[in-house]
Amino acid sequence: MLVGQLDIERKSRKKSELMNDELDILAVYTRSENRNSFTPDELDHIGSLVEVEQALGKFSLNKSEIRVYLYLARFGAQKAQSVAEALGVHRTEGYKVLRRLEAQGIVSRIMERPMKFIAIPFESVLTNLIEERRQRIHEMERNKAQLLKIWASLPEPELVSQTKETFQVLEGKKHISVRLNELLQGSESSFKMVVSDINLIWLYNTPFLDEVENKVENDGLIMKLMTNYSPTSSYVMDQLNIGEGDFSYLKGEKMPGFFINDQGEMILLMVNEKNKVLGIWTNYTSIVQSHRVLFDLLWKGNR
Repeated sequence: MLVGQLDIERKSRKKSELMNDELDILAVYTRSENRNSFTPDELDHIGSLVEVEQALGKFSLNKSEIRVYLYLARFGAQKAQSVAEALGVHRTEGYKVLRRLEAQGIVSRIMERPMKFIAIPFESVLTNLIEERRQRIHEMERNKAQLLKIWASLPEPELVSQTKETFQVLEGKKHISVRLNELLQGSESSFKMVVSDINLIWLYNTPFLDEVENKVENDGLIMKLMTNYSPTSSYVMDQLNIGEGDFSYLKGEKMPGFFINDQGEMILLMVNEKNKVLGIWTNYTSIVQSHRVLFDLLWKGNR
């Protein structure tokens, strides 16, 4: 279950007040882009469509394909020209998108005159996309050992210097999540994290905290976590089982966060000028050690 932030006052909004992602999905909701104002319930529906679009975007579908599918799913069988006109794309491009969706088993055609396209039921599409992703991951896992064996058989270049301490910039929450899970899995006995309530709820909605609980239960990992107090962070901490570990609420301090394992690695979270979360992974001893000291000082000061 996704958990969001506290609700804001519900009110109607004009078209000019909509966010870019809401404007992008508008034709899928209204069948045209000529509406100038929207009630709170309509805004909720548009927001739901944005969430669906973002979820489908995690599969092998581009934005045009998603919008065409959602349009057909909402409004039923349509001619290729009608779809293109409603979504503001050239007729030729609209037909190409429909053909790609048909090849992926996401839409089908009705053989009548004029020919129309119809969406496959949404539940079936989700099931098929998830299964396709699962099979692709399974195939990659099956080939992993062989690929590693091939890689190990390659001769090492003589003049390549091995850098022991490095930085890696992590752009996007998906990239951060992958490296964060690697950081966790690389821990042997302890893992420390400082994280804001906003980023804590993001992690709650990923498999990361489930993996934390698995490491705590199966490997005896000792987790120490600090976050700022809010209804959101309180909810997450009530759900989280960290066994012999402990957590503390920060007194006044609020920061994006950092994560440290016991193998000399850490990830530092930052927020850029566009309010997007970035991460930096590093194994620089001096940086990791300084954040260990910072964690211990915060922990002591908030007990």
